[in-house]
Amino acid sequence: MRSLLAQDYPDFEVIVVDDRSTDSTGAILERLAAEDPRLKVVRGAEPPPGWLGKPHALFQGAARARGDLLLFADADVVFAPAALTQAAAELDAERLDLLALFPTVAMSGFWENVLLPYLAVSYFFGPAFWINSDRQKRAAAGAGAGMLMRAAAYRAAGGHESIRASVIDDMGLAIRVRRSGGRCRMAMADDLMRLRMYRGFREVVDGFTKNMAFVFEGRMGAFLVFSTFFTFVAWTLPAAVLLAAAAGLPVDPSTVRWSALAYGLTAATRAAMGFYLGYPLWSAFTQPLTALVWMGITIRSLAWRFVRRELVWRGRAYDATRAGF
Repeated sequence: MRSLLAQDYPDFEVIVVDDRSTDSTGAILERLAAEDPRLKVVRGAEPPPGWLGKPHALFQGAARARGDLLLFADADVVFAPAALTQAAAELDAERLDLLALFPTVAMSGFWENVLLPYLAVSYFFGPAFWINSDRQKRAAAGAGAGMLMRAAAYRAAGGHESIRASVIDDMGLAIRVRRSGGRCRMAMADDLMRLRMYRGFREVVDGFTKNMAFVFEGRMGAFLVFSTFFTFVAWTLPAAVLLAAAAGLPVDPSTVRWSALAYGLTAATRAAMGFYLGYPLWSAFTQPLTALVWMGITIRSLAWRFVRRELVWRGRAYDATRAGF
């Protein structure tokens, strides 16, 4: 909250939705609001039938906003003082209606460094080459960490009412802005924003179990099914061949050479991306393990959605049959 209130943008307000917290969040917010009148605290209400918790919380916050620009941000993001100014300048310079901001993801320990780079890998080695293009009118990138948009575009897209049951609400809102005629972009903001998304293996697995099954919907979902399967094979098969050869199993030498080349190219590409994003270079060599665990997360997520038919997040359970992308 203090990083948001320290923005050097000339005129803004900060609206925080305390979404039924049970810890000392409310008291802390009240104390901060007493110190700075720009901070407004909204006590989150129980979502009505048909709503998921986060879209409803964001809906309540947006209803209180008075500005021409809206910045939707998760509560665990720390912003540099110039973040809002630079994002607003980019929005105006590129004549955009929505700007999704890709932050620095802080990681600690083995599993966070192995698993969380998958987010950047899946974006930059996946839809990044066309998702920022105005030639296509169906897809757009969202960012829960920070998404700046024009209030008029938000309303024209139907706001959060149009995605009331969306599990991946940031992507859902960005796509609706694009399909309503808005211009959307994803931009690197790693020098302006930082967050610690999850802590440890269990939080990463549980966090993405809630939403991975909802990614595979519609035309884009069909593409993602193909790309996920292809990349899983491409990232794991060469390592499996090399391990088999190292274990003394009969493997054709040419197959070993091609597998070594494929594994080396994957690691080199990951290392280049990691160098740019500030990830530890050793994690580039763990891509096969990354792929294996993420495939496990995906299967677990599918089982929760279609077998258990339950969506669990932050201690709250929802009917998965009533939720969507």
